[in-house]
Amino acid sequence: MPARAVIGAVLCAGFGSRLRPLTDVLPKPLLPFLNTPLIAYALNHLSLAGVERVGINLHHLPDTIPPVVDRLCEQFGLLPVYVREWEILGTAGGIRGIWQGLGDPQSTLVALNGDSVMNLDLNAHLEAHRQSGAEATIVVRPRASDQPGRVWLDREGNLQGLRAMRHPDAPPDEELVEYDFTGVHILEPRLLETIPLEKGCMVGDVYGPMLEAGKRVNICVSESFWAALDTPELFVQTSKRVLLSPEIFEQAPLPDPTSAGLYIFNPDTIDNKAQLAAPILCGLHVKIEAGAKLGPFSLIDGVELAGNASVKNAVLYGMGRIEGEWHDCLAVAGKVIALK
Repeated sequence: MPARAVIGAVLCAGFGSRLRPLTDVLPKPLLPFLNTPLIAYALNHLSLAGVERVGINLHHLPDTIPPVVDRLCEQFGLLPVYVREWEILGTAGGIRGIWQGLGDPQSTLVALNGDSVMNLDLNAHLEAHRQSGAEATIVVRPRASDQPGRVWLDREGNLQGLRAMRHPDAPPDEELVEYDFTGVHILEPRLLETIPLEKGCMVGDVYGPMLEAGKRVNICVSESFWAALDTPELFVQTSKRVLLSPEIFEQAPLPDPTSAGLYIFNPDTIDNKAQLAAPILCGLHVKIEAGAKLGPFSLIDGVELAGNASVKNAVLYGMGRIEGEWHDCLAVAGKVIALK
């Protein structure tokens, strides 16, 4: 039997509350990570897996997303379908709404978050999902110290616990290993059609009850790079990690360095009397005057540094002409967050 066709979903309706006030002016999926809108990474993963149609749910600042995503989808060979949520429906209602907006197709659905970055061999996970025969597969990773975990596997890699919910035959918790959920779902229509089109959580309201009823939720474990950019600190820390070691993130859209750690798209706009300290990333729309100081650990685009400007341990996008010290901060489109 031929493999079922695959469609995509990217969840984009959330408020991004922990990144306010940045997300008061841009929805989180459009925030630039390494000079690229976050959602571009999810769309690229879907495209590489042969997906041709992708559903995207909208709620917070909904009119800002289609103009950007239309152009990205054209680049990736994807056909976008937008599904507006008049009240936010969470992951369960959001995924069901996207599937319905795509026409309830009898296709495998891959759902990704629009606000995280990772190395993802989606084709391998799709093949493992098909081989399992399961209605649902989720991708997990070994728990990180800054993440909640609460996904429990036995020594054979079978899912035995989610949050406080357990499989009826689960061994004692001390025999289980804790993992993080990456936000990658692979779902079959026979499960999708049972999810109510109402507010709900895929983990708490779908997978957890399935587990407690003894039903199987298949697991794929990824050991690769993954980062949730939930807070300003995580956003900047992850940017710095990739600047220091670009090889850890396969999708890192960095130009060839002009010298060690200096990633500059347009060197002609930087005065040779500016002071640059690696690692830095300068986008296409940057101007740096003589005397300005940039770096280390700084990423800028849509920015003009006056001669008295100093930027260090900072991510600045769309801030126009700036003067003075910009240290230990994340700033986008006129909104600024000081790092803790």
